[in-house]
Amino acid sequence: MALKRHRLCQRRKAVGYSQERLAGLLGVERSTVVRWENAETDPQPWHRSRIASALGVTLEQLDDMLVDVSVAAHRGQAMGDESRVPASGATRPELLNDLRAFLTTYLGAPNESAQSPVEVRRVVGRVHNLYQRASYTSAARLLPDVLNQATALTTSSTGMHRGSGCRLLSAAYIAASKLAAKVGDGDTALLTADRAATAARLASDQALAAVAAYQAACGLLRLPGRRTEAEQVVLGTIDRLADAGPGADSDLLSAHGALLLLAAVLAAGQGNPRAAGQFLARAEGLATVLGSDRNRLWTGFGPTNVVIHAVSAAVRAGNADQALEIGSQLDTSRMPTVLVGRRAQVHVDLAAAAVMSSGDRSASVLHLLEAERVAVEAVHANVQARALLLDLLAKERRAATPGLRPLAERAGLLA
Repeated sequence: MALKRHRLCQRRKAVGYSQERLAGLLGVERSTVVRWENAETDPQPWHRSRIASALGVTLEQLDDMLVDVSVAAHRGQAMGDESRVPASGATRPELLNDLRAFLTTYLGAPNESAQSPVEVRRVVGRVHNLYQRASYTSAARLLPDVLNQATALTTSSTGMHRGSGCRLLSAAYIAASKLAAKVGDGDTALLTADRAATAARLASDQALAAVAAYQAACGLLRLPGRRTEAEQVVLGTIDRLADAGPGADSDLLSAHGALLLLAAVLAAGQGNPRAAGQFLARAEGLATVLGSDRNRLWTGFGPTNVVIHAVSAAVRAGNADQALEIGSQLDTSRMPTVLVGRRAQVHVDLAAAAVMSSGDRSASVLHLLEAERVAVEAVHANVQARALLLDLLAKERRAATPGLRPLAERAGLLA
């Protein structure tokens, strides 16, 4: 079934550009524009502001064009609204089939007995650790059972024990939201983040609610046209946490810091490096108060994580040389050992920066290969890495990037 982004294509024609002309303005190959218009790949974040400028539209209008995907009509065939379907060659939706099945089951199993709080706490911690080690397939396989156990515990608990059960349920849904956002499923990420927030509020746990807000924003960012809402969630939550100040406990400091880092990346992506720098500075201040690289509430927040997000912010702002310079001085060995996925993510960002800086596809592939070495699924399942691989394939020069095609095959992007 052939797909088409008709509105994107029509806008290009309306401003008088051929695919070749638009590709030249953007510094990409014509085949990349073709893939965008055929809904085979999505433009990378650093391309979107340039596309919007070239087409004379806002970023939100561009997002609407990208999400408006239709089945390509044969000659003489009319297109109706019922033919619109979402498409993204970079996503791995099958990883979440069992999770989605759980989310659509609203009545629990009959006579389901609850595990002890200690056992539920153990399995919730395990699924978070699997995620942070970039063992996404294993985490996805475990999640429905973990959510079942946490739900049963909450249902069977009373009094003060119910609050503990709600905290564990919130933490389990946060793990589900993280995984969904990582593989590119914004709808599932947003739904599970909302359930996490509800459970956190029932437990009167402000720190968990803040982490749930972070995940809701990540889910919104995976949905075209919802960036403004994501920013509102992040900034609104930061404002409410500001009263807590540096004297807050480690969980609240970590949640606050994580939100500041996300705000920095968002500001950089919107072409506001000054605001991004301010958010990074505020996060650095909280990391200093925290004192070391920690992993409270599985946020991974700490001084090194601030530097990692400085790399991400520079990439989103299009400052590739700055991202590469920061990355060259980054020492991730100080971070908790479980944060394997976070270490691999650095190489994904540096792979993007290498292409942006000098068009050095060979350096970009080397960074992706290093990310794969650190954590296989950080490339094979991560929607950002897969989208970058597809972009590199569209401009492939086999002599310069001999490792690209085998890597794409291992990621399931080539037959």
